[in-house]
Amino acid sequence: MKPGSPLICNRRNFLKNVTLGSIAVHSFLKGAPVFAKDIYPAEKITWISPYKVGGGFDLMVRGISPYLTKYLREVSPGAKGGDVQVKTETRAGGEKAYSTVYNAKTEGYTIGAFDMAFAADTLMSKLDFDLTKFTYLVRVMTTTRVLVTNKKGFADWAEMVKAARTKELKWGVGAIGRGLTIDSIIVKEAVGIPARFIPWGGTAECMNALLRGDVQVALVSEDSVKALLSAGEIKPLTQFTEKSEYPGMPSIKDLGYPDLVERVGTQRFVIAPPGLKKEQAEALLAAFRKALNDKEFQAWTKKMDIPLNPLYGEEAERLAKKMFVYYQQDLKPILMKYL
Repeated sequence: MKPGSPLICNRRNFLKNVTLGSIAVHSFLKGAPVFAKDIYPAEKITWISPYKVGGGFDLMVRGISPYLTKYLREVSPGAKGGDVQVKTETRAGGEKAYSTVYNAKTEGYTIGAFDMAFAADTLMSKLDFDLTKFTYLVRVMTTTRVLVTNKKGFADWAEMVKAARTKELKWGVGAIGRGLTIDSIIVKEAVGIPARFIPWGGTAECMNALLRGDVQVALVSEDSVKALLSAGEIKPLTQFTEKSEYPGMPSIKDLGYPDLVERVGTQRFVIAPPGLKKEQAEALLAAFRKALNDKEFQAWTKKMDIPLNPLYGEEAERLAKKMFVYYQQDLKPILMKYL
């Protein structure tokens, strides 16, 4: 067959086209454009709250959600999803909510609000999921405890301790086995205060008992009794913080019990399923940092009296793990004497 014949030319053109086509396909794949459906978040995000609507942490969850959506799209340019939808799931004291998050897919479209008090509350229970395996993204808030008496009660901590040496205190608590009762046990054991716990079911009932004089002291969440404190109907004996916010009253650290600052009260986290993918975790963390530092959001939390105290990523994870070790090794044996 002669050079330049149509058949040879067509063959050469075919091979040339195939080669060029292969190069084009390789170049396309190498620098293939990323479509919006591939950019996280591409779908809505469900944030599961185990609290009744309107409570402190639930309020924070709903308040920050629009900011989280805004900053997720900022840290992931081109993302078409990220709308945060809050879903309330209060069944089984939060267990249903946590189980749902635990068993969700790891693509970052399900997160949850988690209260570390649940870990203490369920120490004696058998759960169908492992609390230590959640992805702990952010510690958002802490709840401060105060030990209070009524306005005619003890003048200060020292007077209370002196009185307890003569006759054990009548110490009001909430429901047996719940957070405030467990914290009361921790304090009693750490300080060695002779006291008899008297359960009242909840904070409101316990405060009524304190005002009537049926109990002498009670350990409560500061945010739940601010009105009574402001009115002078009850007074604090100590605050479970490093520094006291009450003039003339020592903090629990001042009294010589610094470990109780971290152990008494509760830590509130944002969690995700175990094994959350790295890309999604990084995007969520970046968005939470921006949202929690947004000046408009911070002004709103101040107005709503929502105290923020964030820890992110590895710091939040380490704190959660540390608390679990304490609960299992130290607290569980103590609780077995009471519960």
